[in-house]
Amino acid sequence: MRKVAVTPILLTMAAAVLLSACNKLQARVELTKGNSYYKNEKYKDALLQFQKGVALDPSLKFAWRSVALTAMVLYRPGVDSPENNGYFSTAVDGFKKYLDAFPQNQKAQDYLIACYVNASKYDEVLRYLHDDLKKHPGALKDHKAIVSIYLRTQRIQEAYDWIISNIPKAEAEPYYLVSVYCWDKAYRDPSITPQVRSEFVELGLTSVEKALQMQPEYFDAMIYNNLLFREKAKLQTDEKLKQEYFDKADEWRTKALALREKLKTQTSLVRS
Repeated sequence: MRKVAVTPILLTMAAAVLLSACNKLQARVELTKGNSYYKNEKYKDALLQFQKGVALDPSLKFAWRSVALTAMVLYRPGVDSPENNGYFSTAVDGFKKYLDAFPQNQKAQDYLIACYVNASKYDEVLRYLHDDLKKHPGALKDHKAIVSIYLRTQRIQEAYDWIISNIPKAEAEPYYLVSVYCWDKAYRDPSITPQVRSEFVELGLTSVEKALQMQPEYFDAMIYNNLLFREKAKLQTDEKLKQEYFDKADEWRTKALALREKLKTQTSLVRS
């Protein structure tokens, strides 16, 4: 009987295929173990298992979310240690790899941004968002996130300028958020001069006016229009002007309360 010769190359290929299949199976086993550890709040053990899983089978892109979430749970804001910094890096790297495979997952991007914010790495998250905009021009979620970071870091004018340049005019909420931060700065910061306080008040009034133009029945925006006019009134030395702005504040407060009653009535009618 004639023997069929098997070349070393074929043997090597067969062994590689077999090894790959074994690795894929073992990777699933490691991920299952990781899920069990995670459910039992054994996060360090879970992280090791998830990392073993993606190392054994890099095609399991979805598993990077598990790696990242577990590292995020382990990270402690404000703790500067090699171990803790490692958890931060692992979380960020994991979310980035997951988003490379699933770029439309808004929740994953929210988690990634939260990682940066928890570590107070605001400039890094801004760089990430700017880079992401190069890959996905016009991504509204990125623009809103940039505005949020600017506001969180008290770069209020930059936030407003970014909205004007990059967010569609139909968006009322970003303008409203700027007005909130402007009021907070004018009302709570004792270190700023009357001139700077006045500038924040004016920027807030401009922003809230734009929000109300886009969404006339915007209860929260009405409330902050009222609050900002009160701050403007406090800055006046002319008693007539002061009263005029207090009256304007009362007018917006009345409008807001009327809208609240209207919305209550509408809700009651729907429920009945």
